[in-house]
Amino acid sequence: MDRRRFIARTAAFSAIPFLAHAADEAPESKVFLDYTQAQLDAAYTQGDWAPNAKALIDAYDTDSARVREKYPPQTLAYGAGDAETMDVFGPKDANGRPIVMFIHGGAWRSLSKASVSAHAPLFVDNNVIYIAIDFNNLPNNTLPGMAEQCRRALMRIARVASTFGGDPQKIYVAGHSSGAQLAAVLLTTDWSSRGESSSIIRGGILLSGPYDLKPVMLSSRAKYVKITDSERDALSAANGLDRLQAPVLVAWGSEESPEFKRQGRQLADAIKGRDKLVDAMVLDGLNHFEVPNQLNRPDSALAKAVLKMVTA
Repeated sequence: MDRRRFIARTAAFSAIPFLAHAADEAPESKVFLDYTQAQLDAAYTQGDWAPNAKALIDAYDTDSARVREKYPPQTLAYGAGDAETMDVFGPKDANGRPIVMFIHGGAWRSLSKASVSAHAPLFVDNNVIYIAIDFNNLPNNTLPGMAEQCRRALMRIARVASTFGGDPQKIYVAGHSSGAQLAAVLLTTDWSSRGESSSIIRGGILLSGPYDLKPVMLSSRAKYVKITDSERDALSAANGLDRLQAPVLVAWGSEESPEFKRQGRQLADAIKGRDKLVDAMVLDGLNHFEVPNQLNRPDSALAKAVLKMVTA
């Protein structure tokens, strides 16, 4: 074949889309849905979607410190470990009041119960007991270990609720981000196998969490979250909704990463299909780190919806 005919034939084949792409450079492979590895990593890196992330996270602690001065909590232990404590914020002379147990976020490796004290006034001022729990973060723990600490905290709350004016029949679990993942695990735990009532949880409030860990463990988070495939599946609430007994409110911000929005919508739709969905709230204009701050504003749509749920 002479040079002129070779060039003409090559040009003809390059006009076919997939061959033209291959002739230049192979497309980057997809690792989940339509995500390349870089895109999936970015979709699970919330800071990439919130330029004010550091300021907001810093404010969690400063806002919470002010609340702790005004509403000093009672700190109780739920286990023997140093981190196995919980702060109880209760209205004066409480008796038979609903309880909201809140699980902090922090990508499973940062923050603490002290970071979420700022939410307490919303509940205390409306005659609801607010409890922020602590547990060991990564790398000094495992994800299954965190889930087990949260379960033990809940069981302890149920057993001693009356000592601080709470109603053990009205315990709601709530959480943000990785804390929402853990709260969702509690909602889908087989409590009867642990000797507890299947109705130990009255309801759930899930804010901006990942509920299917498969894509999470395909992302860069797998570098520090070390779990087996069976642990991943067991800790994915989306796989355990047949055990869901309580109604759930699911919320996320419109400015979150595409994966956190997809995860929220997918879980809400699945819960709705089981007739357990209280509401699926898309909080307009808010990024991942701004969502929980809506609980610090009694006039916000999220605060009103949560109060309506827990005081009904």
